Amino acid sequence: MNIVDGDKIECSRCDELVLLDDANILGKSNNRTYAKPLCDDCLENVGVPRGYELERDVSYLKSD
Repeated sequence: MNIVDGDKIECSRCDELVLLDDANILGKSNNRTYAKPLCDDCLENVGVPRGYELERDVSYLKSD
């Protein structure tokens, strides 16, 4: 994941910059190193596949 300007992240599907407050992180349930940020539109298109978890509150990733 590439955090930009301390409060934005790039969607791994469409490359749109999304505020961390609005980002969704799709990750493998048993593998915390695999995490893909998605914007709302891409999440709507992809959904949450079996074996993955969705994390909506990623505000802890913000840097001052």
